Amino acid sequence: MRLTGFDIVARRDETLLIIKVMTNIDSLTEDVATELKTLSSLLKGCPLLIGEKNGSNTLEEDVVYFRFGIQAITINTLSNNLLEGIPVKVYAAPGGLYVNLDEIKLRELREDKGISLGTLARHINVSRRTVQMYEEGMNSRVEVAQKIERLLEQNITIPIDILKPPVWSEKITLRYHSGLENVRSFQKEVFSLLTNVGYKIIPMEKCPFEALSKNSEKILLTCVNKYDSKLIKKAKVVSSISKITEKYAVVFTDKDTDKKNVKGTPIIIKKELKRLSDPEEVFELIIERI
Repeated sequence: MRLTGFDIVARRDETLLIIKVMTNIDSLTEDVATELKTLSSLLKGCPLLIGEKNGSNTLEEDVVYFRFGIQAITINTLSNNLLEGIPVKVYAAPGGLYVNLDEIKLRELREDKGISLGTLARHINVSRRTVQMYEEGMNSRVEVAQKIERLLEQNITIPIDILKPPVWSEKITLRYHSGLENVRSFQKEVFSLLTNVGYKIIPMEKCPFEALSKNSEKILLTCVNKYDSKLIKKAKVVSSISKITEKYAVVFTDKDTDKKNVKGTPIIIKKELKRLSDPEEVFELIIERI
C-alpha cells in the first residue's frame, strides 16, 4: 500500500514484532521512527529495523545498531537469534562496539580470585576508577570485556534481548493534538465523535489504519475512509494485522451499506456512531459485526 510505517507484523507466543525493512537504516526518518515507537508502545510490541547498511558501511553480523532509539540488525542476525538461539551481545555506539557487563558477577569473581581493583585496572589498561564504574553498571568496549574474561576465566557479559519490548522514556503516545492537524475533514469528524464517546485518538499517518482508538480497557485499530475500493483493500490488510496483534479492528465509513464487515473487519457508519454514547456500546457493535 506504499505506506512507510512498517512492513511486517509477526507473533510467536507472547512476543510481537513490528518490523521495518530497508537496505540502508539511515533512510529511516525521525517521523517514521516516532510513529513506529508509538505503535509498538501501545500494542506492547518490539519494533525492529532490518537492514544491510548504515551510510556506506555494511552492518556487522550479531551486532545491534540503533536508529532514533530503534534496534537495527541484519537478517542473518535475526535468523541466528530466532532459529539457532545465538544470543546477541554486542551493540554499536559512538566510539565503537560495546557489551553489557554483569557488574555483580564481575565484582564477585574479582573478589573470589583475590584480584584488587588496581590489579584488574592495570591488566586491562584502564584506570582504577573505570573498573569501579564497570562494577557499578557501566558497559565496556568489546575488547576490554574480552581481556577481563580471559583474566577471570568466565563470561561476564549479558546478552541483549532483541525481542523484548523497550520502555520508552519520552511520552511518545501523547500525540493527539499535534497529529490531528494533518487529517482529512471526514477523518477529523469521526475522530471527534469517538472522542465524545470516551476514546483517546492517536493518529497514524504511515499505517494501513488511520488511528489507534484507546480507552481505559481496549485499543482499536481504527480505519476511517469513505466507502470505495481503497477501503476494501485497507480492510483486508487491517484484518490480518488485527489477528496477529490480537487487537480488534474497525472501519468507520460514510455510506450506508448492507455489509456488516469488510474482509472480516466490522463496519460502522458515521450516522450509527453518532447514536452511540460510550466505548462499551462501540465495542458491542464491533463484536456483533465480526
